[in-house]
Order: sequence, then structure tokens, then C-alpha cells
Amino acid sequence: MSQENVTPEQEAVEYIESSGGFLDRVPSWLLSMVIHTVLLIVMMFLQVDQGSKKAAVIFQATADEEIVEEEIIEEEEEELEMDLEVEDMEEVETEVTVDTPQDVPVEVEVANDTMDDEPPPAVVEFTPTADVRANSSDNNATLNAYTSGGGLDARKHADAVAMTGGGTRASQNAVKMGLEWIARHQLANGSWNYNHCLVGNCNCGNPGSLVNCTSGATAMGILPFLGCGMTHREGTYKRQIGAGLKFLVSIMKKDPKCPGGGSLHQKEGTMYAHGLATICLTEAYAMTKEKSLKVPAQAAVNFIMYAQDPTGGGWRYSPRQAGDTSVVGWQLMALKSGYMGYLQVNPQVPAKAMNFLNSVQTENGAGYGYVTPGKTPACTAIALLCRMYYGWKQDHPALQKGVQYIGNMGPSGDMYYNYYATQVMRHYGGDQWTKWNEKMREQLVKKQDKSDGHSKGSWTPGGGHSGSGGRLYETALSIMTLEVYYRHQPIYQTQTMDKPAALE
Repeated sequence: MSQENVTPEQEAVEYIESSGGFLDRVPSWLLSMVIHTVLLIVMMFLQVDQGSKKAAVIFQATADEEIVEEEIIEEEEEELEMDLEVEDMEEVETEVTVDTPQDVPVEVEVANDTMDDEPPPAVVEFTPTADVRANSSDNNATLNAYTSGGGLDARKHADAVAMTGGGTRASQNAVKMGLEWIARHQLANGSWNYNHCLVGNCNCGNPGSLVNCTSGATAMGILPFLGCGMTHREGTYKRQIGAGLKFLVSIMKKDPKCPGGGSLHQKEGTMYAHGLATICLTEAYAMTKEKSLKVPAQAAVNFIMYAQDPTGGGWRYSPRQAGDTSVVGWQLMALKSGYMGYLQVNPQVPAKAMNFLNSVQTENGAGYGYVTPGKTPACTAIALLCRMYYGWKQDHPALQKGVQYIGNMGPSGDMYYNYYATQVMRHYGGDQWTKWNEKMREQLVKKQDKSDGHSKGSWTPGGGHSGSGGRLYETALSIMTLEVYYRHQPIYQTQTMDKPAALE
């Protein structure tokens, strides 16, 4: 018999039979017990051996699965890192053109894994805008108003609201002509550039010098469309808006010092550009509730909160730098827009920003300087608008005095000042607003280029920042100033909710 085919039982029997006469002297019961004992011992060793082999196989399989899982995680992390790389103007490879329909949601490639690293901050209690009405019979009135878009709802009825709020057919036509000019100067990758002459066949003149501030310029390109109720979902220019939003998301980058944050800060654009771009993302999200926009909008808001000067409470060119009133204005307006879209904002952030405004105010808050106490037209307008949104009531003595100061100054050739001052006067209302509006509106309608050339619909740059921002900057601010009737509903209006206790 082949040794390979011998069973354990046969081996035991052969061993016992080989003992010769010994078996004849052993009782049968003892022989049976010995045989069965030997068999049990052999089978026990076999079971242990097979179990060890099985355990080894299971361990190896588990280890292999863990290795595969680790490889997948590493690949995903590499992809997320690639999605958030900084891309210069010449290096952007976004395959988007203004002729490609944007009928699909904006694809978001921002790393949302970092968003879950820590619990979201609390929602700040801002002073609500006018369409958030008090209703004692409905405890959900506030929540319903905010989640439906809050103070941006009037944009859906831009023409009608303009006619009743101080606009004219001429001012609305100026807005439409301006939007046509902006749309003609969008680049093939979905961005805009302050040097608008980068678009082929453009001979408009007055290009801006900030050619590498693509996030700020793209924001300036998008905001006027959003201002009159258009989004990437609806409106004449939804394709252009969608392409611009995709570009902004594509250049958003992570900052290792800011978990959950997404930066649109650029060397030339600084925190100015980040604030502008954040307003774009937060307004687009508030107007559409597009889920794919929520992560980048929140990430941009998170970066603003991180970038605040921890000592003085302001913002300036670089994250955590001591602040100036001009940059502070854009950040606070971005946080306000984020709140109106029901995003998460830490309540300590605006409180610290109010401390900064206190540090640069004069006349008990009627005037404001740039980085030290003073009273300049632009800084005063910026700070007063922030005060209005963050708690000051219409009868506040410093607000009344500041509005009187702006009214006496009147509109100027500096659109940066005009943009903020117009919002202050619109929210304040009354005779001061009526006088300001007539001058500002007619000045903008008159100065718009109405030629038949490539510059038709734009505005020639004036003073202030217009030299670096160029024709795109001047045109965007002019359009948004003419959209003041419906961009945000007036803060001070009957039945407006009282300021929440959190900011008392």
C-alpha cells in the first residue's frame, strides 16, 4: 500500500498488529480503548494544524484588504490635493467656454474631508434685512425667511422693484447694457481679468494693472449678474455665470493653518479679492440652494473667520494682519451674505470686527478713518454700512450725523465711495436718499459709454482704485450701484424684526 494513501486509523492498526504475541495477552476492551485514544490524539493535532492554516489565510486576506484600502485613501487624498492647487492665469486648464450650456450643477472639487475635522461654528445673529418679518404666531418665521434667500428675494423682480424704489427705465437699460459689456469680456476659461483687453478684438482702452488678480476680477464679473437675479440656473447669462463660478471653485486652495477653509486670496488681490469672491459664492448659494455650492461657500467663509486679526479684529491684505476699514468692509459684507444663505458664522467674528471699527472712529462713530481714527468719505460710508447691518438702529445719533455728512458730500468721481455711500443712503431712506439717488442715478446713466464700439455699455475709470481695476472694475461697481433698488431690501422698514439679543 502506498504510504501517501494510508489513513491515520490504518497506521494505528498496523502499529498494534506489529506487536506480535503481545496482542494475544491484552484484553479486548483495553485494546479498543488504546486504539480510540490514539485516534483521538491524531485527529486533535490535525484539527489544530488545519485551524492554524485557516487563521493564516484569514489574516493574509485581511492584511491585503487593508493595504488596498490604504492605497485608495492615498489616491483620494492626492486627487483632493490636486483639485486645490493654486493655478496662475497662464496655467489654468479649466475646460470651460461661454458657449457651453451650464445646465448642470456647478461641480465642486473642494476637499470636504477637512470640513468634518471639527464641529461647525455657531450661527451669528446678524440684524436681519427687511423681508425677515416678525410674526409672533409663527416661531419658524425667521428660519423660513433666511432659508428662502432672505434679503436677496427682491432680485427676482428687479424691473418692477426698480420702478417703485427710485430707478427708471433709463437706469435699468444702463444695467442691461453694462451686463452685455461684461459678458463680452469673459475669457474662455470662465474667468474675467482686470486687463479686459485680453479678450480678442477688444479696443476698449483703460485696462487695469492687476492682471494676476483673477479671483477678484472674476468676482467683479459675476456679481452684477447675481445683483439683478440671474444665476447659473436661470437668466440670460446663466452660462457665463456658471463658467465663472466653476473657475472660482477650481482655483480655491486649502491652507494647512485653516482646517475646513478654502482660500481665494491671491498676492495681487489680497483679502480684497477673497472677500469679493466669497460674496459671489455665498450669494449664488443663497439664491439657488445648490448643494454643490455649499461646501466652497462655507469654506470661503471659514477662511475669512480664520484670517481675522486676533488682536484688533480687522482684516487687511494678508491673513491675520492688523486691519484697515476698506478690507474690513468686504469681509463683513461677505459674512452677511453667508448668513443670509444660512451658512455657519462664528458670533465672535463680527463682535471683534465692531471693536476694530471702534478703534478707527471719530465723533462717537459718525466718521471713520483707514487704519487710525479719522473721517474720510469712503471709510465713513463703508463703516456706517457695516454698523447698519450689525445692529445700529435708524435713530442712532452717530448714524444720523454720518448720513448727513455723506449727503452733504454728494456723489463723487470715485465709484468705490459712491458704491458704499449709495447703499448707506438707500437703507437709511427719507429725503436724504431721494436727493442722493437722483444725482447718483443720473450721473451714472449720463457717463455710460453709448457708442457703437466694443466699449458700448461700459464706464470709463475715474478716481480711487479705478486705475488698478480698470474699465471692468468701474463698470461692475457702476452696475451694482444702479442695482441698489433690489440687490438688498432696505434694513429700516416697517415690521422689520428687532435685533436679536445676541448683539445687544
